Amino acid sequence: MASANDPDKLLPPIGTIAPTERMLRANFLSAVERSPSGKPLLWPEFVARQGRSVHIIDVREPEELVGPLGHIPGSDWVPPDRVPSLVERLGKDAKVVLVSRAGERSGPLAAKLEELGLSFVGSMVGGIVAWRYLGFATTRDTSILSRRDVVRPAPEPVERAKGLLTLAEVESHVGEPTSVRWMKMAAILLHGRQSCVDGRDETAVVGTPGGDAGELLLGLAAIEQVTGEKLTPLQIQTILGRRLETLGRFYLHGDVTAGNALIASMRSDRRLESALSQISESMQWRRFFARPPVHVREIVLEHALVPAHIGCGHLRLMATKPDVYGARPELVFGLLAAFFRARWQGSIDADFTVLPGGHEEGAVLDVRLDEELRAFTQVPLISPLAQGTQTFVSHPEVASYLRHDIAHFLARQVDALRVEGKHADPVAKLMDELAGKQTSATLGALAAGLPIFRVSFGRGGSFHVAESGHVPGSRGATH
Repeated sequence: MASANDPDKLLPPIGTIAPTERMLRANFLSAVERSPSGKPLLWPEFVARQGRSVHIIDVREPEELVGPLGHIPGSDWVPPDRVPSLVERLGKDAKVVLVSRAGERSGPLAAKLEELGLSFVGSMVGGIVAWRYLGFATTRDTSILSRRDVVRPAPEPVERAKGLLTLAEVESHVGEPTSVRWMKMAAILLHGRQSCVDGRDETAVVGTPGGDAGELLLGLAAIEQVTGEKLTPLQIQTILGRRLETLGRFYLHGDVTAGNALIASMRSDRRLESALSQISESMQWRRFFARPPVHVREIVLEHALVPAHIGCGHLRLMATKPDVYGARPELVFGLLAAFFRARWQGSIDADFTVLPGGHEEGAVLDVRLDEELRAFTQVPLISPLAQGTQTFVSHPEVASYLRHDIAHFLARQVDALRVEGKHADPVAKLMDELAGKQTSATLGALAAGLPIFRVSFGRGGSFHVAESGHVPGSRGATH
């Protein structure tokens, strides 16, 4: 099967499809794992982040859909005997995730769809049981029963001039079930991730500048200021290793522009000629950068740490404007080096995502909850792609809540850092202060002039959108 053995054949040459669609396909294929018998599998965490262009198909019995386990909001119900028809009904390039109770029924059906020619398909590992166990929300809405074997089409790209989003457009986006997923706060801490506020990520996110990488850098910068000691590369590597071991998934993103510059830079390095001689296609580059040959890893790292090759605008700004961001560039480069080394050594928690295109955001979404955050609070994960336009998505309250856990985690690393338990609260306070300055600086550089909409969520998924001013400055060359 091409999807299992040669994913390059499923990706048309660069330029034949839109960058967002190309990245969506590449990220989907990269996420697929194989059971011992070859069935295509996708983890619930990946499924939870997928936006409106991915079909989530439930294949269970009707009483299961509205029973104790419920079903994923925005999913469609297709009986098992009708699943093979999805290839003809949706087309071979449709992105499909099949869901059953624990994966026993959906796995063989996903393999069948693949045999019939569906290029992007997977069975959700562990089914709806795993989904709920991991802290994702379900619904028992009985309206799904009236839509037996009805697969709602993926939304057509919205034809609108690039520009600022309106309040009505934001309300429409947030009100669409497939644009928002829900996850318990405790689940985010244990096996979720914080993504960057970057609007180029179509998947549903909990957003904060720089994502997990930006948050850990806040903590490291605060540790340095509280203790008065500069951290060494070895200390940074040790802390990241323990962060991965203790809290799991750690997000860092690049982008196509930085990636292309990185590739050009490596191509010009004669030390890499042999290692790169057979690489040309997109997926081949992904595989190379995911695990370079051991003997060239430090050379590749030299190129990856050039500021122009850092695809996250927040981290690039932090590395080049230390006076504004309150962090030494060496912290940024040290963390990036430790991240890539951990990934190349086989860490499954070092999560690197490549985003497409340039910044074309039309708004900033400031996401709030109308209740005090607790471990059991359901948090909305929102897709940044609204009405065909990118948005910056920020969850400042959620980030602050998790920030305090990071501060206490760091304060316990007494054998690796010159810290004591008493440093936890001062570090957390300083992290919040630095976060405010850094968020303003990054949005000022990337989102100047954009409208800010405060999106407040209440219980049961209710929400209210209100205009909340504009990011200071005017849009210009940074976009």
